[in-house]
Amino acid sequence: MAQITNSTRSTPRPYRARGGTFDLRPFQESTCVSSARIVYGDVVQFDVNVATANHRIVKSSTMANVPNVLSTAFLGVAVEASADVGSTIGAASEGGGSKLVICVANKDTEFVFPSKATGAQHASSLVGQRRAIGYDSTLSMFYIDVANSTGGDASLVITELVDDAGTSNGRIAAKFLSTAVARLVSAAY
Repeated sequence: MAQITNSTRSTPRPYRARGGTFDLRPFQESTCVSSARIVYGDVVQFDVNVATANHRIVKSSTMANVPNVLSTAFLGVAVEASADVGSTIGAASEGGGSKLVICVANKDTEFVFPSKATGAQHASSLVGQRRAIGYDSTLSMFYIDVANSTGGDASLVITELVDDAGTSNGRIAAKFLSTAVARLVSAAY
């Protein structure tokens, strides 16, 4: 069986969409968070911690000492990075600052996630299962946590093994659960 080595380049990304077109939308970053720069492949959500910024986005984060990311305000996955000072990355916004393009986690979109699955865990029996999103702070990567089967932590439903069964750290396709995404996205399903 094959083995994939995760690195800082292992990130979630859009995989496929019913109808063939991803729903890409620009959202303004929250100015209330300065240390959590958004990069390509980050799972993002509305800023639910600051009432005056709840229409802006932040990188999803975990609770202290817990690798799982829990939210009911996920928007999707960033397909570009935050602008550095002096950078021109990001679309200009009317309110100043920049907007980042996000692939929205709607009912028609699947994403491919890296995993930290052993060869034995990376099995076809995962398809249809609900699993959590994890975050590895050492590699700065979001991944699908196939070892966590706690129902309350589930944010994704697995739709396909992208790599052959038995592949260590194999990639897995999944959709966001409607209960985990922001109402802006989930209102359609």
